[in-house]
Order: sequence, then structure tokens, then C-alpha cells
Amino acid sequence: MGIGYATNAPFSSERYYDFTLPVAVSELPVRPDGSPWPSPGGAENILKFIEDLKPEIGKRYKVDYNSQTLFGHSLGGLFALYVLFENPYAFQTYIAGSPSLHWNKKWFREEEDRFLSRLNQGNGDISLLLGVGELEGTHKSGMNENALELSKRLSLKESGVNVHFKEFEEEGHLSVLPPLINRALRFALKRNVPGKK
Repeated sequence: MGIGYATNAPFSSERYYDFTLPVAVSELPVRPDGSPWPSPGGAENILKFIEDLKPEIGKRYKVDYNSQTLFGHSLGGLFALYVLFENPYAFQTYIAGSPSLHWNKKWFREEEDRFLSRLNQGNGDISLLLGVGELEGTHKSGMNENALELSKRLSLKESGVNVHFKEFEEEGHLSVLPPLINRALRFALKRNVPGKK
């Protein structure tokens, strides 16, 4: 199932609110056209919406609640990581493509210890794929470096998270989507085959 917006534009500006946490404007990078960023801070509401929606989907379709994957790209990738940190057992597999960690980098660093303690209380059976395009590495946001650093910190054995980082050669922020989706499907399905890790 996918959640989207009724728009013919490449993306809806509502994503800036829906997939982010509250953040001081001073912490955000300058917008390319110099205009103010839309108001951030609605990630908690979208997570609640998804959690409320799950039982409704379960009434209509057969759902394996032990094999659920959350996929997001860009601000959606940021949101996937927010859900992982805030409610890690909401899903079993998380795919964060080109995650815009620069939006809420401070929050993630501050929440990391609390997140790890939550994992220690659970069964630790969580997988995370962080995927970025090689050409994104030159962006001033530090997207690739931020994702790589996060993958290294979460790869600690005691975290219990099965973390994979993949930089797709010669791909940019949008062109990374087809190979990322391909890898994401294999990653999620392989994880759920008995005996495969």
C-alpha cells in the first residue's frame, strides 16, 4: 500500500510538514530559491494515521503483521527513520532512501540512546536498508555522509538492527529510485525467507 497526494506535480509541498519533526528554521539549510521553507513538524500525526489505518487494512486484506516494511525516499526516508526511532516494532523492515537527515539531524543524535534502549527491550529482529545515489554525495546537505554515519552507529552488534548501507553508482536523488526499489524488494523479501538473513 502507498500513501500519496492528489497532485500532478512531481511532489506535494505537504511532504515538508507530514514527514518532518518540529525544527527551528535556523537549523535548516537555505532553500535553493531563497524562499522560506513550509512549516515542518507533522511526522507524529502521519505515524498515528498509519497505525490507525493498519487494522482497517487488516479487515480487508490478509496481512502478515510479522512481515511489514516501511519504505520512504528523501523526506519519506527521513520519516521512515523517525518511525524506526520512535516506534521500532511498528514494522520489521525499514527502507530509507536518500534520507533527508539534515532536517532533523540533532533530534536523531539526541534520541539515539533512547532508541537503542527500546531495542534492548524487544526481540531485536529489525532490518534497515539505507540507500543513496553516488551523485548525491556532492550535495551540501551531506546526505550520503549522514546516512553512512548513521549506518555505522546502528551496526553495533548490541543494537540488534540488521543494517545495510548501499550507495548506487552514477545515480542522483531521483534516478536512484528504480535501483533502490529493486534492492528494497529483494531486501525485504529475503529477510522474510526462513533461514535467510
